[in-house]
Amino acid sequence: MTFDGSWKIDRNDNYEKFMQEMGINLVKRKLAAHDNLKVNIAQAGDTFHVEESSKFRNLEIDFTLGVTFEYSLADGTELSVSQSAFFHCYT
Repeated sequence: MTFDGSWKIDRNDNYEKFMQEMGINLVKRKLAAHDNLKVNIAQAGDTFHVEESSKFRNLEIDFTLGVTFEYSLADGTELSVSQSAFFHCYT
């Protein structure tokens, strides 16, 4: 299965609750709810290149399946992410 292409967030069910559990304050949660995130994904085997663009920032991420990588949320929160958690966000 390939994820190549351009993706736009259709809905973000329970996103505010998720952010609240992450400790993100109310103002940032309300802003993030209207972020208009767009994602471009290019896959080559087990390697992915992801470009995120939104009202608040642009970010490029490269990772390989099975390898944990560092990811920074828009508010500066640093995370260690596995591919299963990453793809759960986009499925």
